[in-house]
Amino acid sequence: MAEVLDIRGGDEQAVARAVTRAAETVADGQLVVIPDEAGYHMVGSIVDPSAAESLLMPTVPTEPSDSSDVLPGPVVLGPDAASVLGLASVSKDSEELVQRLSRRCWPAPVVMDLVPQATPPDNCSASWWTHVTDTGRLPVRVPAHEVPRGLLDLADTLLLARPLNLTDSGAPTPGSCDSATLILQAGPSRFAGGDTTIRIRENRWDVTHEGAVGAATVARMACRAVVFVCTGNTCRSPMAEALFRKMLAERLQCPDEELVDRGFLVGSAGVAAYGGSPISLEAAESLRERGIEFASHVSQPLTAELATQADHLVTMTNGHRNSILEAWPDAASRVRLLDVNGADIDDPIGGSSTVYAECCQAIQSHLQQLIEELLDNSPS
Repeated sequence: MAEVLDIRGGDEQAVARAVTRAAETVADGQLVVIPDEAGYHMVGSIVDPSAAESLLMPTVPTEPSDSSDVLPGPVVLGPDAASVLGLASVSKDSEELVQRLSRRCWPAPVVMDLVPQATPPDNCSASWWTHVTDTGRLPVRVPAHEVPRGLLDLADTLLLARPLNLTDSGAPTPGSCDSATLILQAGPSRFAGGDTTIRIRENRWDVTHEGAVGAATVARMACRAVVFVCTGNTCRSPMAEALFRKMLAERLQCPDEELVDRGFLVGSAGVAAYGGSPISLEAAESLRERGIEFASHVSQPLTAELATQADHLVTMTNGHRNSILEAWPDAASRVRLLDVNGADIDDPIGGSSTVYAECCQAIQSHLQQLIEELLDNSPS
């Protein structure tokens, strides 16, 4: 019979002791039942052959199936995106989509169903890798829950995890834990519905199982996010955002509010914005002269979360670009100047209406090229 450690309401030290015990059990090649954000999983080491085979047996189909909504085997859990994406074959067409979803979806109860790489990775069970290559499906995830994250840290290896069926009270169903040596009991999970699974092939995606994260949320996370950046987010960047929305919608022949459905999220921020300020009167008037009403804009600072999730950080000046790179060096491949020739768009603040109109015109003249580049690289 499995050992049960009840960590409901346990303090930090109690949870740490339980996770340490779980890591020791996994290191011995045994299986452990652990809580997660949206359910319970039975987990084992990806390296241990007996653990991998035990996790594979209950889910190996007896008959061939083309159904894409049921994963044919355990999910790979890793501490970060790089650790699990390194097992996949990510084509040039799908690279941007995979990176975008990994930045926005993880850590969370979201599985990405990818194509496995051609050669077996080091330090993994041969039987598990044979199963992965036979099915052509590599399900991977980065968890957020403290238990699997702590277990990954201590185990110092990737884990294989099989989701368990739950009772109405949120506990694993009777008999589902029979092959486990240790069970960490933590009560009902924070979210219901289990993991959401996103199948990615080339530059296409679809939700094959809608769990804790809804399909509408996934659709927003799959959008290309374009964020225009200036200093205070009251003049240049909101003008760029508003103009870009209008020009992109016209090019796609859709209303502004349907840009998300067409795969685009558009916003703006400031590297030194306090947040909550309206667009300047002169900037609003310059937009109004072009048929755009943007008086409802409220400024926001460029945060770490926004900088991480943006696919394109489009700055008005070299100074803005340097500020972003100093704060978030990893964003280098996603930061660019609006003017591809490297010139700054000067701040019109304090200037006349003519100065604002000229600034607005300069921004508009550069946006067309940006739109062409984005649409050229979008899925057809």
